[in-house]
Amino acid sequence: MYVPDVYEILSEINSVACVTAISLILGRKVASIDGPIYYVRGLLLVMYSLTLAFDIIACMLVSTNNGNFVSCILGFFNCVLLYTFAKLALYLYFIEKIYILSLPKVARLRSPIYWIGIGLLVPYIALITLMIINRVTVIEPEHPYHCTIGTKLPGVIPTLCYDCFFTLLCIAIFVKCYAFPTVAQQTSPQSMSLKIMAKRNIIVTVVACITATINYTIMIVLDGQERGLLALSITTLDITVVSCVVHWVTSHTAELQYVENVLNKGGLDKPMRLEIKQHQEVVVLTELSSNKI
Repeated sequence: MYVPDVYEILSEINSVACVTAISLILGRKVASIDGPIYYVRGLLLVMYSLTLAFDIIACMLVSTNNGNFVSCILGFFNCVLLYTFAKLALYLYFIEKIYILSLPKVARLRSPIYWIGIGLLVPYIALITLMIINRVTVIEPEHPYHCTIGTKLPGVIPTLCYDCFFTLLCIAIFVKCYAFPTVAQQTSPQSMSLKIMAKRNIIVTVVACITATINYTIMIVLDGQERGLLALSITTLDITVVSCVVHWVTSHTAELQYVENVLNKGGLDKPMRLEIKQHQEVVVLTELSSNKI
């Protein structure tokens, strides 16, 4: 009778804990929806759903990949595809936050900032292809037939470098919005909410950069070959921690008020028109008072 070793038991505990955490987050997010699902909220639901799917699949695979080539190769594609798609949803969230912080006067599909951000995600098609071409899926010939998965260095190093480049770029933009805001950001009625939003998203991007760097660095140190349960466990912990931090950020009162009161009620253009209208009313009232005097 096969008895799981310590690493398999720890991997199962890690997977179950991560599935529980992300299930709670997704449940709270769905329960909080009391109106239409707007773009930012939809991105979060997609990211949490992909993370939950990844965690559940990883939980099943860590206990079945010994001597099972199908489970072994599924573990690789889980780490490459679902993990990358969840990270892309996260990066789309970063792009949306950068767009919001820029206080645009045009729709996102007409914003150069937004399209530049989308363009920076296109190379992930090539990176996914590189990882698949350089994949490692091996079953050891001796008992207990451990599964080894990973990506050779030509596939993992470019992915790590580009991940770091993108997240560091987002960090720099959020830091600039927080420490060196523009005149429009400083004079906006939501200036405090924008400042808090920028500050908290700095934390998210830093955590995303650190977890991804640790994940890929371990693979590089091991020459692109990790035991299946090790790769799945590290990646599970990586994406779950990031999702938890994102949930913490988006649950802040200032961010919720900003999203609900500004974005979800007609976009950024509506309150800007209202400010102009109020200004005109003040001017008219002042002129009437002057005539009376």
